[in-house]
Amino acid sequence: MASSIVRLAAVIGRLNPAALDAIFPHGPVLSHRAAELNPQPLPPKERLLVASAAVAHDIAFAAVSAEAAGSGSAARLVAGAIDDWCGTRPPHIPIPWPGPWPFPWPPEPEPHPDWDIGLSRVVGALTLASVASRLGEGELQDALAKGAEQLLDAGLAA
Repeated sequence: MASSIVRLAAVIGRLNPAALDAIFPHGPVLSHRAAELNPQPLPPKERLLVASAAVAHDIAFAAVSAEAAGSGSAARLVAGAIDDWCGTRPPHIPIPWPGPWPFPWPPEPEPHPDWDIGLSRVVGALTLASVASRLGEGELQDALAKGAEQLLDAGLAA
């Protein structure tokens, strides 16, 4: 447990304060578009982190909306989004393909060389945990907390 906390502290130390403000807003809450309107745009690494916080907020908003609508799918929505973010793929279903070319789907693009995907997942985990801490006890808070833990584990492992 202590080694996870030490690794988390090391990862948080690499965060730009602008990205931290997107996770834990200290003033009026602005959309992630505000970072794009800044006269001095953020470098790609920090833009990814701000966008990661915005995506985590969007996941939480969708889950809260699903919970408010009474659809009962909030936990499933969070789990699916986090599985996608962590790179957890469904099991491979073999599809017969006649030859080596053309492939049925294009290969995944390489991420930007400045991006730190692990740090992006940690930012998402911190954002989800921040939202979960402000919710009342219940299934939605548990789903967001579990998603935050899963993202944190994936981010620290990267």
